[in-house]
Amino acid sequence: MKYVLFLMMVLFSSQAVALNCEKQPTCEELNYSKDDDPNCAEDGYILCPFDFSYKKCAEFDCEKLGFTSNEKSSWCKNIATCPNNKDYTACIKATCEIGDVYYSDGSCGLVEDYNPNNQSKIPVGVVYYVSDGGYHGKIVSLENVKRYGDSVFNADQNKVGFGLTGYAIPELEAMAGQTKLLQERSPKFYDGEESTNILIKIVTPDCVYESGTVDYRFRCVARGALMAHEFYPSGVAPSFGQGKWYLPAIGELMDMYGTDNAEITKVLETSGAKGNVIQKINKTLEILASANVAQTIYTDLYYWSSTKSESASNIFHLEFKNGRRGHANTSNGWYPIRASLQF
Repeated sequence: MKYVLFLMMVLFSSQAVALNCEKQPTCEELNYSKDDDPNCAEDGYILCPFDFSYKKCAEFDCEKLGFTSNEKSSWCKNIATCPNNKDYTACIKATCEIGDVYYSDGSCGLVEDYNPNNQSKIPVGVVYYVSDGGYHGKIVSLENVKRYGDSVFNADQNKVGFGLTGYAIPELEAMAGQTKLLQERSPKFYDGEESTNILIKIVTPDCVYESGTVDYRFRCVARGALMAHEFYPSGVAPSFGQGKWYLPAIGELMDMYGTDNAEITKVLETSGAKGNVIQKINKTLEILASANVAQTIYTDLYYWSSTKSESASNIFHLEFKNGRRGHANTSNGWYPIRASLQF
């Protein structure tokens, strides 16, 4: 960086002298000095093009670039220093880890390094699953989904009816009792994006209600899946992910909670549930909530999945208090939902 700046200054200075034939300024007149700047990082200097023994600290706005003055050595393994102020640092992360904040620019960061003043880093989710060494994974939304189309849904604790009331949903395979598939992390249990894409296309054959009405949303379409599919985070444009978020499968809710698949003995119970991941997620969400940009996952409630349990229109849900896998009929179940997104 400093060499690029140096080259640009040399070219500019040479052109100015050649065109105007004016006496070139001295390094001191250009605010260069031979003395060290106590607030400048070692690699933050640019050299005077007329005398390399003179230098000055490059002009950077540390806070706008995402650097903060808080202490990081206790939790960050790779700390970068702002070029012109060594008191400002940032934690550099090449890959994502469970519990990281996921930002709208596609980067991850530890929640301790979140800077609400940095408008280029808008948090949109929390990482709950990683693959390929952390270069890919899945995030959960910062809040319960509260919107349906252009309307905001304000029911108690944002609980919603799944939709498709009384419909057996033959478009989805029933997954009750298939313990081995759950143990082996079969996509049938772990691909909420696929099941959501199936659900949002369904309109029940006997639907007699006008599109957009309350009855239509509960009886004719999969309201929960549509809400997740239409979701986009607060603080960003709808173009960020709208149509790519989805209602998590039951296995993905289990990942959010923290589950050891090798210890699963039955589908409808708590076997294998550890709870180690939800602790990390909610810790991150609590810190973000203090900045009014997030809402913790309710640990005393079930959350809807997009996975069908039994043929009688039952859908899996997961209780975040103990990791219990249960199911409810679309006709009478009311639970909140979170949206998921792959990166």
